[in-house]
Amino acid sequence: MRPLTIGLLILAASARAQDFISLEQAASRTGHDLSAAHEGSPVAIRGEVTSAPVWALGTYYLPLRDNTDHGLILRGDRDAFSDLEPGDWIEARGTIQARGGLPLLVPAAITKIRHEPAPDPKDLSVADLSGLRYLGLMVRTTATVAAIGENLGGKSLEITDHGATMSVFLPRKAAAAGPQLARLRLGDRVRLTGLATQYSLEPPHDRDFQIMLADPAGVEILQGRWIIPPYLLAALAGAISVLVLMWWARERRLGINRRSMRAFHALSEEIVSAESPAEIAEKLCSVLPAITQATGVKLYLYNQRTQSLECVPTHADPDPMAVAIESPPDGLAGAAVVCFRNRMLLNVPDVRRSPFIKGEMKYALPRSAMFAPLFAQNEILGVLEVGNARRLGYFTVEEQAAAQHLANQVAAALKLQMQQTVREQLFRSEKLAATGQLISGVASELRAPLDRILQLATSLGAYAGRPIPEQALRQLAGESQRAAEIVSRLVSFARQEDSAAQNVDVHAMIASLIEFREPEWKTLGLRVQNRLLPEPALVLGAQGQLEQVFLNLLVHAEQCASEAPGKTIAIGSSLIGQRVTVEVSFSTTLEARPARLPEEGPSLEIGTLGLGVCQGIVHSHGGEMRFHDRSGTARFEVELPLAEPEETPAPGDARKAGTSLTLLLVDPDQGAQRQLLASLSARGHRIVPVVAEEAADVAQRMRFDAVLWAMHPSGPRWSESQERIRSRVPFFVLVSDGYDAELARSLEASGGFLLARPIQDADLEWVLKQIESRVPSTTDARAGR
Repeated sequence: MRPLTIGLLILAASARAQDFISLEQAASRTGHDLSAAHEGSPVAIRGEVTSAPVWALGTYYLPLRDNTDHGLILRGDRDAFSDLEPGDWIEARGTIQARGGLPLLVPAAITKIRHEPAPDPKDLSVADLSGLRYLGLMVRTTATVAAIGENLGGKSLEITDHGATMSVFLPRKAAAAGPQLARLRLGDRVRLTGLATQYSLEPPHDRDFQIMLADPAGVEILQGRWIIPPYLLAALAGAISVLVLMWWARERRLGINRRSMRAFHALSEEIVSAESPAEIAEKLCSVLPAITQATGVKLYLYNQRTQSLECVPTHADPDPMAVAIESPPDGLAGAAVVCFRNRMLLNVPDVRRSPFIKGEMKYALPRSAMFAPLFAQNEILGVLEVGNARRLGYFTVEEQAAAQHLANQVAAALKLQMQQTVREQLFRSEKLAATGQLISGVASELRAPLDRILQLATSLGAYAGRPIPEQALRQLAGESQRAAEIVSRLVSFARQEDSAAQNVDVHAMIASLIEFREPEWKTLGLRVQNRLLPEPALVLGAQGQLEQVFLNLLVHAEQCASEAPGKTIAIGSSLIGQRVTVEVSFSTTLEARPARLPEEGPSLEIGTLGLGVCQGIVHSHGGEMRFHDRSGTARFEVELPLAEPEETPAPGDARKAGTSLTLLLVDPDQGAQRQLLASLSARGHRIVPVVAEEAADVAQRMRFDAVLWAMHPSGPRWSESQERIRSRVPFFVLVSDGYDAELARSLEASGGFLLARPIQDADLEWVLKQIESRVPSTTDARAGR
């Protein structure tokens, strides 16, 4: 029995072994539709578990593989696979079913044979996975995410690699167990680990291959996608580079334009301030080629007497030339005449082919040229020629407009020079007339004492050989002394006056002036009332300046009262606090009223000084000057601060009498003038503010230590006044809107100074100290006299 039993067992085992088929056979396909070959048939297989069960679409899937790297998926519930782990070798019997075209084994019995280490997923490409060969295996592949989606079953991806594309499916339950792949973006490079499956609903089942993920950990992001694709980044970088280059070129062009405009405006200002046509031509030749295409510039001025255009000589072209309007010569001069006749800008892009330019030697001329007429108040004064010797071509529209504007600026400057010449001629004529009036006044003043001297001399002739009466000699000496005083006082305005500060008795000084003018008043039939206080009134100041102020007021009162019916002059004074007020009242007519004071209107030139100068002298002494008028009467009031008779400067005082300066101030801005007056007066100096037109005349009549001249665009040129004043005043201080180092050096070389607005106290103090150190003190001045 034993041998028989053993044989039966062997036959039974052999029968069972013959029932098992390979995984390749179990997953095989047949027919044109590639459906499962063993669908519905019971089979027995052996294989190794490669992963834990994967849940998807309501069931679990368990992948198997064999030694030939073929795979098959078991389908069942969790309990059927609960004892199995990756690496277990099992025997399974069941029925083949197809789901979505994929053959699956629904096991009826599972037997664990042995356990081995869990196998690694098989590394495959997307192209390898897009076929039937590796279905049912745990695989690993690398690809790029091309699409991200979601359906009722879970999250889906579409991946691509080297042109091959397939789907990736993460069941909803597995996706809920971890992050929702929130960091995953289109274009990310990922490594996927999952089950190679198929979900093809329509035959033939040769498509719709996919990878089923067990959990989100099956997706590993290798490289995040570019937010902007590289080609777009390259295009963007190129565009930015082009824009930066364009911006740089634009800024460079704008910078050149800004520098040219600054140079152009500076040239316009220099032209307006030029003193002669030759200076204008030199500035044009030196600056204009740097800001335009010009290589040469010429300035033609129209001479109405000769009916010709005269070229202004320059260092570059020193030869003078006159171009007749009626018969112009060959060359560019002929085009200048055409421009002058037509009164329009003429642009010649090619000189050698232009019909406006005649002549055989055109090769020696510039290649292109432009001619702009000089207009001033619709009057043409000449032509500006601009040439380019280097290249052909049109001057740009902007350059043409700039050249025309510059030509009009030249015309305006020439017009101003003409007006300035006329003003100077009128001023010289007025000076000659004023000199004649002064001489006439001196002669008129001297007539009475000289006639009296003549009478006395004639009467003394009758005493030939006899003693001359003492009374006659005294009368002769008195009239001679009177004539000498008249000459001394009236011509004193033509010489410099000592301006050293000292205590001046105003009452005694005015009494002396009254005594001086009294004979003339008697001749005119004037009634004079002297109401001066008897006690002295000491004022710290320059006696010569104060004497000229009061003499000027008395002379004016004399002139007005002599033409009025009342013919009355009253001089009085009062002391209130520490100030003395002197009143000069006189009868007047409406026609003989004096002009308003400077703050109310322009000053009136009377006698030898204007009311504006008088008021400035009074202000420089810390006083005030006022004028009042009624019907038939008028009154001047001069108020001055008193100085104590015993008041003397302290030994350590920086403002000694010898260092107190007398300054002439020229500033058309009343506000700035008052500030400077206050600042200088606080330092113990005396200031006489005058208008620019009177500065040179006042400087000749009075002694000043320095002139402070404030530049103003609408005022006269300070350089001309400096030359006229410099011979009388030792120091010239220019006040400008900005500091110019070259101008400051030029002024310092000639003994002058430059102050920039706003004037700093330290700068003003330094300039004053420099002047004080070079001006003789009071003691020295007196010793010099």
